[in-house]
Amino acid sequence: MTLMQELDLQTISIIIAAMSVVIGVIMSVLSIRNLAKSRRASIFLDFHKQADQEFLEDMFEVVGEWNWSDYEQFMAKYGPTANRKNWAKFIHVSSFFDSMGKLIEDKITDAEIIPEAMAVMTMAWWEKIEPIQADIAKRWRSSESLDSSKVLYQTLKKLGYHSPVPREQRELNTDRALTEHSSES
Repeated sequence: MTLMQELDLQTISIIIAAMSVVIGVIMSVLSIRNLAKSRRASIFLDFHKQADQEFLEDMFEVVGEWNWSDYEQFMAKYGPTANRKNWAKFIHVSSFFDSMGKLIEDKITDAEIIPEAMAVMTMAWWEKIEPIQADIAKRWRSSESLDSSKVLYQTLKKLGYHSPVPREQRELNTDRALTEHSSES
């Protein structure tokens, strides 16, 4: 063997060793990314188990049946001193959506994995409570009350989701609440 042939073998073995290290690093990074994705999905699925029959019934009731014109009427009809069972339903539903929003906001899970049915109901939930959110925040002594629900709503809206409740129906519910409120006075 000549010196030139030895150098070529030595160079080739160094190149192969270096490439092996690079390939190993790339595989490790891909593996870590897949593990992180899998973990975010697992966290979401564990959290999603809270959306049981009771939660769905409470959510559909709050979104579809409750009507109010303003924060005062909301509290008079559904607040803790007016109706403890309804207040518990409101806290149950609002806590779920706010917690889901916090998971998205802190990038612990991804909004893209939220099932479509849950995404559109999230949209309906936020559009229902958004008019009283500022008053809730003021009264609950936290400017951040339900902010994570708002982040969740905005994130889902960017993904193209819309409320299944037509705008006319939402306005009709508000008009109905105003009529009820004025007849009570």
